[in-house]
Amino acid sequence: MRDQPTGEQLLATAEALLRERILPGLSGGQKTDALMIARAMAIAARQLRNGERPEQQELEALGGLVEDGSDGGAELRPRLLAANRALCQSIRVGEADQGERRAEIFAHLQRVTRQKLAESNPRLLDEAP
Repeated sequence: MRDQPTGEQLLATAEALLRERILPGLSGGQKTDALMIARAMAIAARQLRNGERPEQQELEALGGLVEDGSDGGAELRPRLLAANRALCQSIRVGEADQGERRAEIFAHLQRVTRQKLAESNPRLLDEAP
């Protein structure tokens, strides 16, 4: 077990200090740069919190949509990349143009996009209808 604070907690503390104590004293380009750093830290903290779970879920969902030809023993990221490439090829050849297959692929892409937004810009999801 890792000692406390965790990496996620350290990032959250650093982001809060940056926003509350440093940002107010900055202006112009420095403020823009500091805001970008704060956002990157928040994204990294959310990714640490989620771990590999979203990517594992995406790979499992893709397994029901495509045959990617990857070795089941390979690492997660290369397998996910291969599965996404297979999905893109499926879309390019028209397999997602109509019917139930289109609905399945569309639903998958919506889920993946929502998960990515939950990590990169969760406020956008709060504003969505």
